[in-house]
Amino acid sequence: MRLFYSPFHSFVHKTLVVAHEAGLWETLTRVPTFPFRDLNGRFVTGQYDMSKLAPLGKVPCLALEDGTVLYGSQTIVEFLDAQRVTNRLYPPDGAKRWDALRRLALGDTLFECAVQLSMEAWLPEEARRRTLYEWVWPKIVATLDEAERWAATNPDFDIGSAGLLQGVSYLGEEGSTEDLLHPRYRWRDGRPALSDWYDAVIQRPSVQTHLNIDYDGEMSPENHQRHVQAVLDIRKNR
Repeated sequence: MRLFYSPFHSFVHKTLVVAHEAGLWETLTRVPTFPFRDLNGRFVTGQYDMSKLAPLGKVPCLALEDGTVLYGSQTIVEFLDAQRVTNRLYPPDGAKRWDALRRLALGDTLFECAVQLSMEAWLPEEARRRTLYEWVWPKIVATLDEAERWAATNPDFDIGSAGLLQGVSYLGEEGSTEDLLHPRYRWRDGRPALSDWYDAVIQRPSVQTHLNIDYDGEMSPENHQRHVQAVLDIRKNR
């Protein structure tokens, strides 16, 4: 299987966590993909084009051995977890499942909001939209407060945990000096349960495989395009 993803090591990748938890880590060929930047951090598009595999051109994107392509992280992680026989991260039907899915949605939305602010910070300060910050920040704070209440219950690790872990980790420890409303925002402040939960759960092997570890393989656009073409060839010949 080929996993097209952004190999930034400073946050927890939910898809990588689930792949490792499912025992599939060694079966993945990770393909570094930068939809909006080049290797030097400049804002560009097109060099890592995903549109031939996924109509939205976004990552993560999982290409199976038969050429089937799954996109959208929630689809990908459910597929990966379904390969397990026991101890799945998705609880069976019932209250625990709906609670896990609710937290997965919270974590994914937190992540998307944080990414929006990160992309806005690529613009010159005068071009940034204050209204966007005013719209996004209440969602971030409300999600973190809900996560604090949940973390205080000493929860088991499930798919909702993986989702929240990704969202919280993307906020970073100190926040951004470029944020128009909350520069240097610390999500830990006033949230001791969430802070303790986070410190414990990032020690899981599924997190330690990639958190703060540089990707040491080929990251060029040419390498990415070779893998895209390989998937297209499989699909053409099946």
